[in-house]
Amino acid sequence: MLLRRLISASVVISLGATAVILSSCSSSSSPSTTSAQTTASSSCSPSALDKVTSPVTINFWESMPRANGQTLATLTQKFNSSQDKVHVNLVAQSSYNDTWQKYQAGLGNGELPDVVQLQDTDTQGAIDSQSVLPVQDCFAGFDYSVGDLLPRALAYWNVNKTQWAMPFAVSGPVLYYNKLAFQKARLNPDQPPSTLEQMVADAKLLKQSGLGGMGLKLDPWHLESWLATDNQLFANNNNGRTSRATKVVFDNPAGLQIFTELDQLVTSGAAMTNSANGADDYDNLLGVGSGKYAMTIDTSAALGTIQELLASGQYPNVELGVGAFPTLNANSTGGVEPGGSALWISKRSSAAKQAAAWEYISFLDSTDSQATWAAGTGYIPLRTSSAQSSVVQTVWEQTPEFKVAYTQLTSGTQSYATAGAVLGPYDDVRTAIASAESSMFVSGVLPSAALSAASSASNKLLQSYNQRLGVG
Repeated sequence: MLLRRLISASVVISLGATAVILSSCSSSSSPSTTSAQTTASSSCSPSALDKVTSPVTINFWESMPRANGQTLATLTQKFNSSQDKVHVNLVAQSSYNDTWQKYQAGLGNGELPDVVQLQDTDTQGAIDSQSVLPVQDCFAGFDYSVGDLLPRALAYWNVNKTQWAMPFAVSGPVLYYNKLAFQKARLNPDQPPSTLEQMVADAKLLKQSGLGGMGLKLDPWHLESWLATDNQLFANNNNGRTSRATKVVFDNPAGLQIFTELDQLVTSGAAMTNSANGADDYDNLLGVGSGKYAMTIDTSAALGTIQELLASGQYPNVELGVGAFPTLNANSTGGVEPGGSALWISKRSSAAKQAAAWEYISFLDSTDSQATWAAGTGYIPLRTSSAQSSVVQTVWEQTPEFKVAYTQLTSGTQSYATAGAVLGPYDDVRTAIASAESSMFVSGVLPSAALSAASSASNKLLQSYNQRLGVG
């Protein structure tokens, strides 16, 4: 129960653009990196703060729990004391979902923040609310260059050539495994499975050896990630990035391969499943701790809490290994898409507050701040210079597992596929996919039929959402 409470309190994330402007190209094309300047006029500029005689106070709705929230508070205190024109008031929310629900309510009652932290799946909804100022306007007004910010992290929040938000708390899916179980099964503990097929084979061997097999969280984020590793789109119109997504495109040979492998994994008894939401959402991680499972896939954002618990000595039979998210195939040439959250500026705030918001956001994404953030939370440092800093290098030397998510986010192809999809009813689409996956495991539905059902349900959700907005 302690592990569940700590993980639930420390990791609330839905499983996760640019001066990297994604030009109209195929999913295999590599977007080019450009300056973050635009030629459009902007209301977001330092001149809005030139005449202030007292600090401009802005409210920031943040979604970071416990230890992560304390690191954010420390950074915010440093920002507030570093200058006298802006004061940031942190307003903590209990989870990403609560933040989004409160934000949607604020669209009607007028109670909106000046800056808000939203998870990746809320991106299209935030854009459709017409209540946010693209941070690209601030790029122009402040003559800002993104410099060495990670292209793929930026890419998620760039839609139709506009940088809408700035990445902040970015994570990725990784493979957690018990090295002691691998040793007992005569698997190399330093070589975790690198492909989906190998993961299934290793899970079967571990199960046959009486070492627990795999805990499989029913999280469609993994489907999206496997497609991205193979540089394949999840939705049409370049994953909804050059124009609005109107249908999903995963009902193809790659999608069938994923559904088939997962079906074999579970129906063979080599894996047991749990939901990605609700009371059992961390049963896969708890199972590794108890010895019920030998490996699982989950967000890298959980690693800090896992390390803390292992250091307490509560799980002496676990020697943690962290591997990159297995690719779809050995010859896959894509990459892992980013997950996590970004920072958005309210369009309804005054020009002074928008400028103040940008000053704060650019501070949080600076080299030193990102180094502090990564070291204090385990999230991916979003600048190359942050990763190269002594602060982060020391953490990685002491705990190399923290470097895995960074390495996989900076590896592979930069494309629309690896940027990830942008959908209006994203959470509902993920629910439909999880339901289709469950139908294979519980009701014996064939992978091809389950995949078709997931695609059909997703398309109906997209059509309904777009029709309500009168678009698409």
